[in-house]
Amino acid sequence: MLFATHAAAGTLSAGVIVKLPVRLSLAAAACGSLISSFPLHAQTTPPVVVVTAARVPQAEDQSPLELRVIPRERIAAAGADGLAQLLQREAGLELAANGGPGQPVGLFLRGSNANHVVLLIDGVRVHSATTGTNAFEHLAPDQIERIEVLLGPASGLYGADAIGGVVQVFTRQADGLAVDLGVGSEATRRAAVRWGRASGATRMSLGASWHATDAGSATNPDNPFSYNADRDPYRNTSGFAVLEHDRAPGHTLAARLTLADTRAHFDAGPGVDDLNRQRLATLALESRDQLAPGWTSTLRLARGQDSLRTDGSFPGSFRTEQDQASWQHAVALAGGDAVAGVEWRREQVDSDTAFTQTTRRVASLFAGWSGDLATGHRLQLALRHDDDSQFGGHGTGNLGWAWTLAPGWRLTAAAGTAFKAPSFNDLYYPLQFGYQGNPGLAPERSRSGELGLHHQAGAWRLDATAFDSRIRDLIAINDSFTSVDNVGRARIRGLTLRTRWAAGPWAARAEATWQTPENADTGGRLVRRAGRFGSAGLEWRGGAWQAGIEAVAVGARFNDAANTDTLAGYGLLNLQARWAVAPQWALTARIDNLADRAYTLVRGYDAPGRKAVLALHWQMD
Repeated sequence: MLFATHAAAGTLSAGVIVKLPVRLSLAAAACGSLISSFPLHAQTTPPVVVVTAARVPQAEDQSPLELRVIPRERIAAAGADGLAQLLQREAGLELAANGGPGQPVGLFLRGSNANHVVLLIDGVRVHSATTGTNAFEHLAPDQIERIEVLLGPASGLYGADAIGGVVQVFTRQADGLAVDLGVGSEATRRAAVRWGRASGATRMSLGASWHATDAGSATNPDNPFSYNADRDPYRNTSGFAVLEHDRAPGHTLAARLTLADTRAHFDAGPGVDDLNRQRLATLALESRDQLAPGWTSTLRLARGQDSLRTDGSFPGSFRTEQDQASWQHAVALAGGDAVAGVEWRREQVDSDTAFTQTTRRVASLFAGWSGDLATGHRLQLALRHDDDSQFGGHGTGNLGWAWTLAPGWRLTAAAGTAFKAPSFNDLYYPLQFGYQGNPGLAPERSRSGELGLHHQAGAWRLDATAFDSRIRDLIAINDSFTSVDNVGRARIRGLTLRTRWAAGPWAARAEATWQTPENADTGGRLVRRAGRFGSAGLEWRGGAWQAGIEAVAVGARFNDAANTDTLAGYGLLNLQARWAVAPQWALTARIDNLADRAYTLVRGYDAPGRKAVLALHWQMD
């Protein structure tokens, strides 16, 4: 039951070590050269404002930390079934998945484990405390306004689990009335409606969406224990609501609600129809107040919920509730912006499995500053102390520096520490089948550094970032399979090259990563991590038409800790097009995996084949 529960809840990375070949597919090698064939023309764009990198608004190109920002127009064009596939194409992340739509997905940020990432929805944490993972597969892209991905250690800003980074999702702000309808292969059906209105000092946005697909079997014969040839359909009903009211100039009250209710059939044994019913929800109440010129206070009370019920071969229920409170102050100070605050969080587990402990609390203090030290030099720092009721206090920090070498040239450097809190499964799982949790576990800890060079020349931008992370006290199952221990160390070194170009009707992008995620004790490679991977895209817009082509390439990986089971590399090609039929109407079409490439992300689980979707969009003026 333990191992079935882990698989159903998406524990794809066991923190164990495998060896990885270093072949690079031709598609990945081509990423860096895609842009070079285009002439450069000057084109100015307004600066992108982000909040995840420093917890206060700042221009994206001011941050010394590595960021990815995915705006609404890119999300709309992506047409992905879930957030994970969108992040793989747009933010250069690796992923592993136990099958197709709705099946558990793990994201690897800079080669770290799938549970080394913090997921925030409008600033609210939501994850499973039993497995320590995030249900990226159930977040509907049509509910999302913008995504910010902070790569690298971020515990100094956000506390536990941010060894690999942070993914923050911002819900949509509707304006007027809009309706989307879509159909596609594998009996895919989609429908979404959004409505927004402002009346005086009050603003409201509402949205709901439904997505269903009758996908094929999640498993294949390479998974002899779980294989079932039946179809594994998926249903997702999602919604959001935002209410804001300006009670006075500079003083705003807000309430935000998000909800995703899903049903995903999967395979845990032959002859049984296994089903996961999962619900993700966030509720937040906020008061944003300008206390004085240059001084803003944000008070938030929130709850995040991840609830999973499994029916079939291994039935069970696991619900995590996270009560959260934070009070943050942002103050203009010493030529920059200072931020300081307190946070409190309680994780509560409700399950039909009798965990030996079901609650833990975390109280935190944090402070930071970002600003210009001198002409051409910018500094960002953050310090944080977390007091956990399970393992006590832990301090972390981040330091970043940016130097404008010359017009269009920028050098960045950053360093930080982070930690991963053990999950409730790791700590408190009761004795069953000879296995039990280990309440004496220490957190996994990391130290990381990065160095970047960035160049902007008119419409063309190039970013190169080298990173080096060392993780210790990795949690893994012991040799006797009776419990888990802090047993290992890892070192992850890599280089990411990224380029973007836009001029006239054309826009292009490409990104490639070379990395060595390895066991620092043995030299082996981390499970399901590729040595080389990348993505690229080219778009054209003309009048009422736009079209684009995307490529994703991933090198070979190992599926097992023994370094013997190789997952072949793969390359995917996707097409998209949009036609504005009339001012209020548009048709979009998308084909993913155009060549119908057969590949696998986890041995025994089929990745999706070719899929086409046609959608109609209507927006009231």
